[in-house]
Amino acid sequence: MLTFDQLVTEFQAIGVQAGDVLLVHSAYKSLGGVDGGPQTVIDALLHVLGEDGTLIMPTFNFDFCKGAPWDVNETPSHMGIITELVRKDPRSQRVFHPIYSFAVIGAQAEFLTAERYKSSYERKSLFGKLRQLDGKIMVIGLSYNDSMTFFHHVEELEGVEYRYLKTFTGMITDENGQTYEDSFQMLVRDIDQGVETMVDPMGARAEKAGLITLAQIGAAKVSLMNANEIYEFTAREMRRDPKLLYRIEE
Repeated sequence: MLTFDQLVTEFQAIGVQAGDVLLVHSAYKSLGGVDGGPQTVIDALLHVLGEDGTLIMPTFNFDFCKGAPWDVNETPSHMGIITELVRKDPRSQRVFHPIYSFAVIGAQAEFLTAERYKSSYERKSLFGKLRQLDGKIMVIGLSYNDSMTFFHHVEELEGVEYRYLKTFTGMITDENGQTYEDSFQMLVRDIDQGVETMVDPMGARAEKAGLITLAQIGAAKVSLMNANEIYEFTAREMRRDPKLLYRIEE
């Protein structure tokens, strides 16, 4: 089983540094066993990041799109046990978005969560702020297709023909317990055209270009990349070959 000390060593070896702003997509079970469970993974990441660093976890929940209410304090993450533990951590702050929220612990938490925005992937979103802070993205034990929502941020800002902005309206509850109706947007795939998300080819191309550092931590494949570098690379490559980020269902 992986220990706290081993995780610290491995996270440092792959390139996580003190003071980093780090967005982590994770599949806890992919690691193959950790002494102390998922909290140990969180503790190791926070230890490496240090007091000046910031840990970001996706706490996405898509029930709002189906008509369910959303509560910033109570609605759970659908992104795995590690993300839910960070959401519940008293040190964390949550991005106010009923579809694409994030839980944040660390020095930049206030900056990353202070502004409310409507569109999931827009310039003012957490993805945009991650780039402002020259942040990094780590993927633990997941395919890029099951993790790299960041690619949709590139699609929204650069503009694509196979996705469009869709508005979802429902009841939300804020930090003060006030409940009201509000609307938010998400760049969705055009299902009438048979569009399916498939970003693994772009991830593979970024790996080949040397923009992604890879490591084996326990049983998990782990990837680390710089958000700005991936943005610029993806924007350039998708102009050359737009189908790197989707496929058409046969």
